[in-house]
Amino acid sequence: MKTPKEKYMNDPEYHHLVQTLEGLIERARFTPSELREACVLASINYEMRHIRDSNIDPRVVDAFKTIEAFTGRRKR
Repeated sequence: MKTPKEKYMNDPEYHHLVQTLEGLIERARFTPSELREACVLASINYEMRHIRDSNIDPRVVDAFKTIEAFTGRRKR
């Protein structure tokens, strides 16, 4: 995997992104912490809009049902 510096030096889109963020910092529009927070929020928002189906092995589902049935019984 490339380091952020390597990506900056070799990927024009990544380079542009970093330059844009630097510009926002230089113009005192946002602090580095605010930019980090905004990037995390953007990632969360994206993930919430693009929920993936998860395929759980039917054997695992059966195992959980067995555990639930076992632990849900009343003890005498």
